[in-house]
Amino acid sequence: MLATVGWLIPQGAQQVAAIYCFPGDPPAVYQACVAYNNGIGQQVNNQEQLQALDRQISNSVAQINAIDSMIASLENQISAQQALIATTQKAIDDLNRQMRFGEAAVIQIEARTVVRDQVLNQRLRYIDAHGSINYIQLVLTSSSINQLMNRLVGAQQVTQSDHRLLTDLQQEHVQLDVANAALDQQRTQVGILLQQQKATEADLEKNKQTQAAALALEQVLEAQLQDQYAKVVAERAAIDAQVAQLSQQYAAAAEKAGGGNGVFQWPMPACGYGCITQGFGCSSFYLEVYDPNCPWPHKIHTGVDIAGPYGTDIVAADTGVAYLYPGSIGYGNLLVIIHGHGYSTYYGHLSGYAPGLYSGEVVPRGTTVAFEGSTGWSTGPHLHFEIRIGGVYKDPCIWLGC
Repeated sequence: MLATVGWLIPQGAQQVAAIYCFPGDPPAVYQACVAYNNGIGQQVNNQEQLQALDRQISNSVAQINAIDSMIASLENQISAQQALIATTQKAIDDLNRQMRFGEAAVIQIEARTVVRDQVLNQRLRYIDAHGSINYIQLVLTSSSINQLMNRLVGAQQVTQSDHRLLTDLQQEHVQLDVANAALDQQRTQVGILLQQQKATEADLEKNKQTQAAALALEQVLEAQLQDQYAKVVAERAAIDAQVAQLSQQYAAAAEKAGGGNGVFQWPMPACGYGCITQGFGCSSFYLEVYDPNCPWPHKIHTGVDIAGPYGTDIVAADTGVAYLYPGSIGYGNLLVIIHGHGYSTYYGHLSGYAPGLYSGEVVPRGTTVAFEGSTGWSTGPHLHFEIRIGGVYKDPCIWLGC
């Protein structure tokens, strides 16, 4: 089957690689780039992982779970890449805006410099044509001391003006050089950011292609599981219907024995809250119960999974009447205890039942009733434990405090 869906997997896909983070980037861009690179360690080589799934995992459900995990990892990486792209684009836009202001400032400086250059050229041409100030001639041609003083003051003012012109012109040329250097640096920075943006977008596109291929492969696997899932759903419905009848039959006996008070104890005394491997709530496991309120694939885990050593004792969470369902498809070896007042508990994936336990037997609270196992749809030794009221599954932690 997996060979027939090989076309779904990108061929010759390149490994997603870290990108260079330029320390001169704006801080927000540099930090986003570093964060993106830090996350790559757990997410590299996604395409190769997808191609290897059909060789490494034989069980369809396990494949779907592995693909789900990979899709979630890809989703995180895609989000990081999109955040980096958005941050980089903002930095590029900011730099472009600064460059526009900088270019306007350069135009103004260039305009002032051109005017002063023209004034300086006119002054130099005048000096070239008339010569520099001859102070001896000023003295000899003056008709009075007042005229001489006026001429000397005027000559000094001309000299000072020439010095100011040269100094101002030199400063404006320096300003022009600094402004042009800043623009060149900004253009270089924009070029680096654009290259980084291009590399990130390329990696993002590859991740999206890999994710699309993973989803397509998952759909093919799910189609193969439709028959098995239909059987599990039918079996659950049959068990639930029978338990509803048994609840009416056994409720009085269970309540008489002291059950159904709504107080439950932890079903695996040797392994506490720390042994919970999956809580109650929405799940990505394909063979769970359908719940439209959960995100895709719209499945819910109807109890808590408690994983202790294989064969660990399991006790009745409350007094009630036991009913055995050995060898079911989904739950594996299942035990249901009816407690009265609408309460019942489910114990799934058992390796076996307590010696001598039989359907219809009244079991006191805390009595060993079964042993942990991995029967039915199970990926490893654990107890699947449910609490139901009127046949409706509820979060066991509401009563157990986990």
